[in-house]
Amino acid sequence: MFGHRAHLQDPIRPVHILAAALIVAAGVWLRYRSALGDLWLDEIWSLNFAATMTAWHEAFWKVAHDNNHPLNTVYLYLIGQGREPWLYRVASIVAGGLSIAAAGWALSREGAGRMLVAMLCVAVVYPLVHFGSEARGYALMILFGFIAFGTVDRARDNPVHRRWLFGLAVMLGAASHLAILPIAFMMSIAYGLREWRAGRSLWDAIKITFWFSAPAAGGLAIVGGGIVYGLEHATAGWYGGRATTCPDEGCFIAAWDELVRFASGGFGEGLIGLHGGLFAILIIGAVLWLMMVGQSRAYLYAALFIGTPAIYLALGQPNVPYGRYFIGLFAFAPLVLADVMSEVRGRSKLLHRMMGVALLVLITANIWSITQFQRIGRGDYSRAYNLIVNNSKSDPITIGSDMTFRLVTVFDHLNTQSATPRTIAYTDPQNVSKERPDWLVTVMVEPDKMLDAICLGGTEDIRPVVYRLGGVFPYWGLSGTHWGVYRQVAVPWTKCP
Repeated sequence: MFGHRAHLQDPIRPVHILAAALIVAAGVWLRYRSALGDLWLDEIWSLNFAATMTAWHEAFWKVAHDNNHPLNTVYLYLIGQGREPWLYRVASIVAGGLSIAAAGWALSREGAGRMLVAMLCVAVVYPLVHFGSEARGYALMILFGFIAFGTVDRARDNPVHRRWLFGLAVMLGAASHLAILPIAFMMSIAYGLREWRAGRSLWDAIKITFWFSAPAAGGLAIVGGGIVYGLEHATAGWYGGRATTCPDEGCFIAAWDELVRFASGGFGEGLIGLHGGLFAILIIGAVLWLMMVGQSRAYLYAALFIGTPAIYLALGQPNVPYGRYFIGLFAFAPLVLADVMSEVRGRSKLLHRMMGVALLVLITANIWSITQFQRIGRGDYSRAYNLIVNNSKSDPITIGSDMTFRLVTVFDHLNTQSATPRTIAYTDPQNVSKERPDWLVTVMVEPDKMLDAICLGGTEDIRPVVYRLGGVFPYWGLSGTHWGVYRQVAVPWTKCP
């Protein structure tokens, strides 16, 4: 059942190669257009790590922190400080374009149809465009994940060479982002499962799985060695995001649901679990159907979409409600869709047409998401900075916030990029009422919950201090923060109303 079926429903011809090239070009264009906005917190954080390095290789052993994605950090180090935001994102844009091609390659042995559908979905699905235009390691991880996937699928053709390619892809993927580890592990399990289904004894299947995975394990040992060494270094941070609170539904469900929701147009905020639940039903149903019809990659998909979440749950990850922790797994959904559409073709014209309509709806929803993202972006921090700086004559400029770390990271970066940097003094949240800074910046408040005015203090002996809202700077999508900028104003009150 797990053997490869060699027939081609539609052999790849020059016109298909041209169509594939156009899809890659369109995907790269979407990613470039999405890379034109301001750098957001985590990108600046990564850039700050690169600024501490004195040599490129320090990214692999000196900066032990989960916001250091080594291959991306190396690129940021080589680009240097003080460049335009989109330049820091070129590595991800290129990786995103190559990922489109890699997705097509992974499915190309069975014809042009599934190759082009997979490429089209990878090119336009918003979460992949988003992380393919962000100066972090996710796009690189997805690229190497696709290469590893295609290598495992083809491993029986030339297992000796494929094991080394798989090992290289996994090592580079781990050097891009450690979220590839459970994905690579389940690919190895799928390889052994295929060998067992092909007639090997269970023991022989286990032995050949270890043999096939040995180069990958060796590569991971090198990456892991750098991490272990780095954890002893003075710059060590932590691995695994942390959140003070999670939704009632749990961080795991909220994180997965975020990805699926934004891949569906971004609608339905607050209905946590609905999008992810429907996706789980559809993806598991699709995988089971592929198993029933004997599709060669069915068990590989099953290992990924059932085994990988099981590993996450067993390890207690993610413990923050952010979809990016699942983007490496979510990236394989377009491949499942392409395989299902191609398998349906010739079996049921009605079902094939229905799937064609569903594909059109999916593409339309994601184009809408991309349009919204390109219009609003990860946040308009430079405008907020300019609003404060251009309306401040005092020195230093005093600013308070409900999240000092985020404010300081972004503002200090913008200040260093300015032709006339200013002296800025920051006030921690617990000291705002006492120190009464000139400005307040809310970071943790949703735009529709921002008040027109904030009044602090006000007793018989101390006059209140009032801040008026001067500007709202929202973000849209999978990463960023909403900023509300408040300026202190004089009022005749003796106490807050």
